[in-house]
Amino acid sequence: MKPDRFILLALAIALGLGCALILLPFLPAMLWAAILVFCLWPVYTKLSGFVRPTVAAFVITLVVAVVLLVPLVHLALVLAREARDSRGWLTDVLQNGLPPAPGFLRKIPIIGGLLTDFWNSSADDLGGVVNAAQPVIGSVAHTGIKLLVHVSHGLVETVVALFFSFLFFLSGAQMVTRIRLVLLRVINPSKLAELFDLVAATVRGVVFGILGTAAFQGILYVIGFEVARAPQALILAIIAGLVSIVPAGAVIIYVPLCLYLLSAGHPVAGILLAIYCFGVVGGADSILRPWLIARGASLPYAVTLIGVLGGALTFGALGIFLGPVLLALGIAMAEEFAGQPRGAWRQP
Repeated sequence: MKPDRFILLALAIALGLGCALILLPFLPAMLWAAILVFCLWPVYTKLSGFVRPTVAAFVITLVVAVVLLVPLVHLALVLAREARDSRGWLTDVLQNGLPPAPGFLRKIPIIGGLLTDFWNSSADDLGGVVNAAQPVIGSVAHTGIKLLVHVSHGLVETVVALFFSFLFFLSGAQMVTRIRLVLLRVINPSKLAELFDLVAATVRGVVFGILGTAAFQGILYVIGFEVARAPQALILAIIAGLVSIVPAGAVIIYVPLCLYLLSAGHPVAGILLAIYCFGVVGGADSILRPWLIARGASLPYAVTLIGVLGGALTFGALGIFLGPVLLALGIAMAEEFAGQPRGAWRQP
């Protein structure tokens, strides 16, 4: 290699690494934005036929912002209010002692008497209970702080992702064209088109699988919350359905709700709702989500399940998308290397 070409290659690599380091903090938000724009691109193209592209991008981004941010802000406010109320309750207990055991405790099947006796004995020796519970209290407080931090981080990342979404709507087509031109220098055009189609089909299948599962879970939560006569059942069910996009995300909704029902004198409703949410709705998520994704992405169910679960464990919420996409690309490359017909291993 000539010295000038070697220097040029070294500069290109250094420049690429520098750009990657600059973009790395924004990578999750950019990936979320890319997925969002990919899903809403048909809406954007149709709306652009009536208004200017900038207006169309702004309107879609604004609607998505309302849909995403309102539940997150509401959840953050609820958590802050509950934390303030819990602190006030603990302060009152430490100053005045525990009140007599509520009557609903004794009505809880099997363990009601034990819980009532434990409550009353704890009221007689509150200092000892507080000392023994210090590690647990510290752990709960730490978990609560981490939850608030995660919710706040989610708000910030959502705002950044929406900003990138607006930019991608305006320049997404040009960006994809340039990426194609770069990849065409190293990949055969027909194979590149197949890979692009594979990625698009997989992402589309994952998106519709996740949204379909979240919608179905939202319906189940509405039924469960209404039957349990939970306060603000419809609003909480909608929020639970939205956060169900993340596996087990609705835990932050139905666990406090079940605890509230227990403390409000409805032990049977609280226990049955917990069993319903964890068993019925959670089971539906574990089965329905990979099945819908597998149908949409033309991937075997087992591969989809491994991709969704492994991706989520490795990359977090983004791994739900990245896992199946990476496995699909890996299967495509294995087919190419083995000389198999394209799609032979991906049939359901």
